Amino acid sequence: MSNIAQALRLLGDETRLRILILISQTPLNVSELTAIIGMAQSGISRHLSHLKKMKLIQEHKEGIWTYYQLAQKESLDSELHLLWSFLRDQLSSMKDPNNDRVRLHEILRQREGTPGGLNERLLEPGQSWYAWSCLLGVLLGQNGERKSGFDSGTSELEIIDLGCGDGTLTVEMAKFAKHVTGVDINPDILAMARQRTDRLGMQNVSFLVEDASNISLSSESLDVVFFSQSLHHLENPQKGLHEAARILRPGGLVLVMELASHQEDWVLEKLGHKWLGFEKEFLIDCMQNAGLKNLFSEVLPHRREELFQIILSAGCKS
Repeated sequence: MSNIAQALRLLGDETRLRILILISQTPLNVSELTAIIGMAQSGISRHLSHLKKMKLIQEHKEGIWTYYQLAQKESLDSELHLLWSFLRDQLSSMKDPNNDRVRLHEILRQREGTPGGLNERLLEPGQSWYAWSCLLGVLLGQNGERKSGFDSGTSELEIIDLGCGDGTLTVEMAKFAKHVTGVDINPDILAMARQRTDRLGMQNVSFLVEDASNISLSSESLDVVFFSQSLHHLENPQKGLHEAARILRPGGLVLVMELASHQEDWVLEKLGHKWLGFEKEFLIDCMQNAGLKNLFSEVLPHRREELFQIILSAGCKS
């Protein structure tokens, strides 16, 4: 009975429950738990020590790292077996008010050695080099058929990156384009983008602090309009796509990299999203209503290290 009472006292602490929920999904080390939970490493170590004394967690070494995971029922005192079985069943369905699961996905992505840059501060969920490379394939017309009407080489393209954020993708596009205009409504994050291009000495990039639904550029002045995770920030995505069609030259291409429809409603408050992603049919309808032709849309397969699925869409101005 005393062991049950002690275990219940331990489980009455919110931080310890957060730790148990996290390591029930995958083994984690102290540094990873510190990054996810946002507590000093000494505090995390103290909580782990209490859980370990009760044999509720186990540890194993991998190189210089010690990883913690849930204990097997057989390693516990027999009077805790029923309680532990119930707790393990409940951990996977417990609510996540602190959004620990989102940070866990980012930690796992970093652990697997994905190159830095995109999503390095989780500025926008769903950004990944994989999604960008798939969209680049659409631009370059891989698989035998160019989706746009222009035939010039990519080095002659004039591109606008709507919702460019810190300029990560803007820089990548500038490597093969004649000129790229990065647009973002947030002047502070746009200052980071300018610092990035200045540091790299890029002369073919300029920036505008503007709303993606109301661009100051002339009509029919660009070859490619790229919405980089920005449609879900607009009150009216249809208006944004109409504006994209306006500034495109005939034969120009609209490319969209977005979040597929999801239920992670925390992004509305935490990240200022207006939409919980999009259905493929919705984007196709919006692009068609904007006067775009040769429409293409694809939901990318779900990747284990990503919380969100990505949807790619493209359309050409006739």
